[in-house]
Amino acid sequence: MVMDPLSPIAPARIRTLLLPVGRIKRSRFLNFVDRLQPECMVRLGDISPDARPDRNMFSPLAFPTGVLLYELSTSLPTPSHLALSPFEQFREPLLVIGIADAKEYAWLSAVPDAADVASKDGHANVEESYQSAEELRQAVDDLREQYPRVYLHRLMVFDCPHQARPTGLLEETILVPPPSQLKTTTMKTFMCDLTATLLAEMTTLAKSLQALPTVKSPTSSHHGSNSDASDWMMPDSLTQLQRRSSQAISTSRPDSPATNPPNNLQRMSMPVLPSSSSAATSIRGDSTGDSRSTSPSTSDTQIPPARTFDEIPGVSVSNILSRTNSSTSQSNATNRDSSRDRVSVHGFGPGGVGERTRNKGRGRVGIVIGTLYLCAGRWQDAMKELVENATRARAFSDHLWHAKGLENILVCLLLFAWSGMDFQVPSICYPASEKSSTTKSPQHTPSNSVSDLSAATLPKPASHSVAMQNLNSVLPDLINMTLNLYSRAANFPGEAPPQLAFSECIIRFSKILTAMNLCGGKLNDDSLQHLVRGSPLVPTFTLSLPRPTISPTRYEIAALVFRAFPTPLETGSMTATDRIMILAGLASVLSSLGLQRKKAIVMKEFVASLIPGLVQARKVGAAEMGVHPAAGLAALNMASGGASGAGSINLGDGEVESGIDAFLGLLCAIYGIPDQRAPSLGALGQPSMTNGSTHYDHCNVNGDDTSLKALLNASSMRSFGNLNLKLDILRMCIDFCEALPDFQGVLHYTAALLRIAGPGTAPHPNSTEVFVSLAREEQIRLATKITRMVGAASSLGLQNIETDYWDDFLLRGLYTIEAPRPRLLIQHRQDDLSKISSAKDGPFIHNPFLKQVDTDFAEHFMVANEEYGFVVALQNPYDFEVEVESLRLAGDGTTFKAFRRSLILGPYRTQKFSLGATAGNSGTLNISGCVVKIKGCRERTFPIYADPWRPEPDTKIKNIGLQASKPSPPSRPVSGESTTSQATETTSTKLPTPVSMAMTVIPEQPLAVLSSVSLPQSALMVLEGERKKFSITLHNISKTTSVDFIHISFQDSASAAIQAAMSNKDLPPSELHELEVQLAHYPSFRWCKASEDEAFEIKPGEKASFEIEVTGRVRLTDGIIQFDYANLGKPRSEVKDRFFTRQLAVPISVTVNASIQLHRPDILPFTGDFAWSNQLRKSGQGQSTPSRPRAESTEKGDNRFHTLLSKIGLSGHDDEHCMLLLDLRNAWPNPLSISIQVRDKPPNHEINDKEWSRAYTVHEVIQPGHINRIAVLLPKTYLKNPFAAIPSLNPANQRQFVVSASQISPEIERANREAFWYRDGLLKCIRGSWKEEGNARHGDIDLRGIRLTSRMVEAIRLDDLKITMHIASDYEDDDKAVRQTGAAKFEVYVDEFLTLKTRIHNRSSAPIYPLLRLQPSLANLPHNAALDLDKRFSWTGVLQRKLPLLQPAETVESELGIVLLCSGVFEVSASIDEIQVWVDEEEKGEGARVRSGTGLLQGHILAEAGLRAWHSKEPCTIIAKHRRLD
Repeated sequence: MVMDPLSPIAPARIRTLLLPVGRIKRSRFLNFVDRLQPECMVRLGDISPDARPDRNMFSPLAFPTGVLLYELSTSLPTPSHLALSPFEQFREPLLVIGIADAKEYAWLSAVPDAADVASKDGHANVEESYQSAEELRQAVDDLREQYPRVYLHRLMVFDCPHQARPTGLLEETILVPPPSQLKTTTMKTFMCDLTATLLAEMTTLAKSLQALPTVKSPTSSHHGSNSDASDWMMPDSLTQLQRRSSQAISTSRPDSPATNPPNNLQRMSMPVLPSSSSAATSIRGDSTGDSRSTSPSTSDTQIPPARTFDEIPGVSVSNILSRTNSSTSQSNATNRDSSRDRVSVHGFGPGGVGERTRNKGRGRVGIVIGTLYLCAGRWQDAMKELVENATRARAFSDHLWHAKGLENILVCLLLFAWSGMDFQVPSICYPASEKSSTTKSPQHTPSNSVSDLSAATLPKPASHSVAMQNLNSVLPDLINMTLNLYSRAANFPGEAPPQLAFSECIIRFSKILTAMNLCGGKLNDDSLQHLVRGSPLVPTFTLSLPRPTISPTRYEIAALVFRAFPTPLETGSMTATDRIMILAGLASVLSSLGLQRKKAIVMKEFVASLIPGLVQARKVGAAEMGVHPAAGLAALNMASGGASGAGSINLGDGEVESGIDAFLGLLCAIYGIPDQRAPSLGALGQPSMTNGSTHYDHCNVNGDDTSLKALLNASSMRSFGNLNLKLDILRMCIDFCEALPDFQGVLHYTAALLRIAGPGTAPHPNSTEVFVSLAREEQIRLATKITRMVGAASSLGLQNIETDYWDDFLLRGLYTIEAPRPRLLIQHRQDDLSKISSAKDGPFIHNPFLKQVDTDFAEHFMVANEEYGFVVALQNPYDFEVEVESLRLAGDGTTFKAFRRSLILGPYRTQKFSLGATAGNSGTLNISGCVVKIKGCRERTFPIYADPWRPEPDTKIKNIGLQASKPSPPSRPVSGESTTSQATETTSTKLPTPVSMAMTVIPEQPLAVLSSVSLPQSALMVLEGERKKFSITLHNISKTTSVDFIHISFQDSASAAIQAAMSNKDLPPSELHELEVQLAHYPSFRWCKASEDEAFEIKPGEKASFEIEVTGRVRLTDGIIQFDYANLGKPRSEVKDRFFTRQLAVPISVTVNASIQLHRPDILPFTGDFAWSNQLRKSGQGQSTPSRPRAESTEKGDNRFHTLLSKIGLSGHDDEHCMLLLDLRNAWPNPLSISIQVRDKPPNHEINDKEWSRAYTVHEVIQPGHINRIAVLLPKTYLKNPFAAIPSLNPANQRQFVVSASQISPEIERANREAFWYRDGLLKCIRGSWKEEGNARHGDIDLRGIRLTSRMVEAIRLDDLKITMHIASDYEDDDKAVRQTGAAKFEVYVDEFLTLKTRIHNRSSAPIYPLLRLQPSLANLPHNAALDLDKRFSWTGVLQRKLPLLQPAETVESELGIVLLCSGVFEVSASIDEIQVWVDEEEKGEGARVRSGTGLLQGHILAEAGLRAWHSKEPCTIIAKHRRLD
């Protein structure tokens, strides 16, 4: 049963004081008290009555169904409580039990047999047992001396295995066996024996009270004095020799109350019996020796305040004897004299004042006796006495004692109801009788006749159910009537109830009404069990819902209980302890009613009242220890050995943790202050051990819903209530914890104050809207207080004195530090391995190893067993520095080692710090926060809140009162379809989103460094076109991993310039193609390796060399050789997933000097006479001219063309040639020997490098600064489609048609394409090189700077049709009639019949419909005169004729008879016109594919494909001469 000092049945309890005796530990003592606690209710039927006839006033046989209730206490009541006795008899202890521990004494804890043997065998054990027994006896004697007013003193020795009392112990000692030997009824039997003796001793108390003429009403004037307690507990020299109870150890039987013992041997609570030697001594201590007693009316001003019943005025020996011995009818003269002294001098007879005073005194004494019956469990006798004397008090307008009688009657009724007995509510409890009495005026003097009291007899008991109905109906009115009587008594001087008693009475009544309210407006079994036994009473309804039909209502009870609130004027008459107890009772009632905010007001006053007392207690405790009060905090904690505030208030750590912390937490919760104390987090975090210290993870590393809801709940409570009230409450809590002292509490509530005053948001990085509701000075003071508390706790050796950090948004960002370039990882797909081989086809095939490293991608990578750097952003919105003792990353998913660091976070800023971490093995590492240990704060894991967040206020008020502090539930969706979207929207708008960083940990990778470069200072100089090689050596510094994959890529300034030029969108297609060719086929760097499939492996700790070739190019100033390497751990073909490489870049500086520069190239037409002459010579000889040795194919000087001209026309190809002129300048300061090679192959022929060995070569030495013109003959070129689209080597630029972006005409586009293709054919037939004599320098001449003009294209081009003309004589026997002197020159005679043969050869791949046009003319004359051929030139037939369809590679010949009529030079030119466009019949078929408009598009670009015309390159020249006659 829970001992509630403010229980409604507290007046029915007997206070029992439990004190430790001898050597006993605190924990053992509390354990023994817990064993006695269940036996605090003793049934009278189980008690054996005392056999002595003068000790049977409270015999249990009179009411065996009654129950005696004990209130077990381990502390002495306060003086203010003791001063209320006997008005409230239950406040004074009647029993003291000394508790001893047998285990502290070897002779008591040993087995009985072994103890006997030990006592016989060793004198030392006997001596020890004797000393221990003497120690216990002395302790019991000390109890009797310290508490003389207690009626019974007993010693209980716990855990004693002895069955019989060991020698040396007192006879009354109770031996309690160990728990293993305890039976069910053992402890109950002990309590019954104690109760039997106590009831017998209570007879002495009752008879001494009956001997009193009256009992003074308690006043509040002396409630604050400590003299009562000191005299009650530690009597002075005058009272130390007073007689103790009848159970005290003595040599003879105790004296009877009828005897006349000396005054100094009497109990302080008993009337003093005068002896013959001291009969003249007055109770007042008057020096005159007058034995006459003054009247009660005058004693108040002459007698000092009474401390015991012996000092009460009007008490004499005759009163004692007449009250204690009711059978004696006569008294001696001394008694009569004393009786005459008590007679009032104001009047005599029944209506006198003295008679009224005596009747009031009898009523008061009767009420006290009724209270003793109530405490003794004899409720019927108590009811009888209380009703009778309460009626007497009402009759004589003794309002205070009338109210007390009604209060105790109510307690009897509750006990009757609880026990299930039949009872009847007395008529005095009904308000009707009160109303009749209150109609009289206050000056009315009631009758003193005893006949008026005849109506006070008890009615017959009714059934229990009827009695309960009557009790429920009369209970509210009875309470109101009692309280009104207390209030009415306050109007009479000296009769005002003490504020302590009045407030406690109101609280007890309020608890009764509260139980009725919680049980539906009536008392039932549950409510009665709650009131009597203290069992929990759980309401079956919601307290926040209004219930107007239940009476009394909650607010009526609240109004009633607030009458107990001590006003400032009343507080002066109360001690701090009493005020605190009253406030605690008020808070308890309001809590049961669910009025939390009203309870918070009381709790605030409660804490405010505690602080001064605790500060004073600390000062007193420090003074007792001889230290300065400022050092009391440390000294008291060292004395108590605890870390909390138990030192100054003598409480254990467990009591503080379960009581004070919960109490302050409840107070803060009501005011809307979230309690984020670590042990009460529940699911928010589990404690873990790190280096011997405990830290709590407030948020899971993944940021689960529980932690987010807790944060949202705290944010919701932040917006609840008044901020200034919260700050005041937290300041009060800090002062309270400092006064205890409680290190942990000071830290916790200081952090809570900073948390509440802080912004509680995640602001923008550059936001200035961060407000802390505390002055800067106060913030610094609070931060200093945390540091000071931690330092004080550390100096005392206390562990884990820490709190939670006050800003949940400490971590605002997590970033990765980009690894150094040599350690940077580059991700590749499996397809990238297959692209390596295709990369040699050109740089336009995507090279995955040359891509830029993207450091902003979402996925992050780490290599196992390598340290990586991170950057965390920490925010501090407060105006003081934060000392971070430890900061490290928190991650999961794979083994992870984070490195700690300490730092100082500056005030009012967001600051970034670097951290390091290492992953143990491959896998996925999820970093979701940081484990932060701030000085004075508990180590915890902070999630990452990178995005700004601010709690959104609720636009709809859904709760009131304390329910408003809870976060509002999401709104109900309007339909099932909107459930998901609305829930998502609600979550995203209200909850902050913690982020995490996923790190992909890959297996260990090698690390290669540059060992050496064969170039001095990594630089070299080359000439344009020169090639030079150098080597690079790499060293694998990894100790466990080898390099089994390596790829080399190059970057240089020349290629970068070309690529920059290619980005120009307005670049012509021909120039774009030229740039692409230079980029693709003329690289600046090249890796020289034996074979393409050569595999490299660099084992751990070894080196490898790579040979690189550099070629001098224009705009080449520097280059980078990039090595991509990795450890695949498997063959390349088995790589199915992505892989990672590292890069090592080796920069090279290159200086390129000019060598041979090309100036002013030109192409000129070349006559075909040389080819005709060679062919004629060959046909005339009948065999080919023998070729010269290879050495003769190289020409120098003036004979350089001799060999070439002798070979023209003999190769079987077209005999048409052109001349290429190259102006070459030597820009190098040394002479250079050049070589120009010409290859006689058609452009359409496949290129073979071996054919260059048979090419015609021209050598020449060019002096420094000189320009030499080199002339070479080239065969003309025929292109089947010279207007084809210019291709692009870059697949990204390959489109169906690539034309110039500029707006040019189709004619210019045709000319550009034609020039491009003929240039391409030209470059395939010629190349050049240079060499410096005297050293090994050599290189190539860049001829790609040649650009063809339309004139040059015309010179090098061969048309689709080849037109040749030949003149033959009509007479075959006359071979001298025609003589051919050139390829198209003939000499003929005048007037000879000749035939002009025109041969047409189709070089194209399509048939042609030709129309031949011949145009004779006179040579070297103007056009108008040249056509005047009358009488000069005659022909047969027509000059224009249609020829048959000319198939590809077919030749057709047309003849025309001519006669030259005069001598002269004539020219005949020929032209072919296409009369019809050839259309392929297959394309016109029905099943042919429909064209997609290609022709139209080409026609739009290059004009429509129309009829073509061809002209002879050289006219047929006829020189007519007259035949000589000779």
